[in-house]
Amino acid sequence: MISRDKNEAEERRLRAKTVGNFLKNLRQKSGLTQQQLASKLSYSTAQFVSNWERGISLPPLEAVPKLSALCKTTTRAVVNALFEYQEESLKLQKKRTLEWFQKKSR
Repeated sequence: MISRDKNEAEERRLRAKTVGNFLKNLRQKSGLTQQQLASKLSYSTAQFVSNWERGISLPPLEAVPKLSALCKTTTRAVVNALFEYQEESLKLQKKRTLEWFQKKSR
């Protein structure tokens, strides 16, 4: 269970680093608070945006076009950030899998 918690924490840091920081910078450059962005995206609280920026969760794909427009960027830029996270996540999972097999083969 400890390794699962460690893996989840690593994933959260990776999401925050790749997608979260990207979205936070976009939002701030657009002059929006988390609450303002959340309201414009029809969310009831700023917690949704905060969770994206902290790497707790990712924005739903259906929100990406409006999110992009509100943050004055292209949909492609947001999708690229999401794919960057996915690529880095796969690399991390590959590393973990190889390490697991190395442990088992000893």
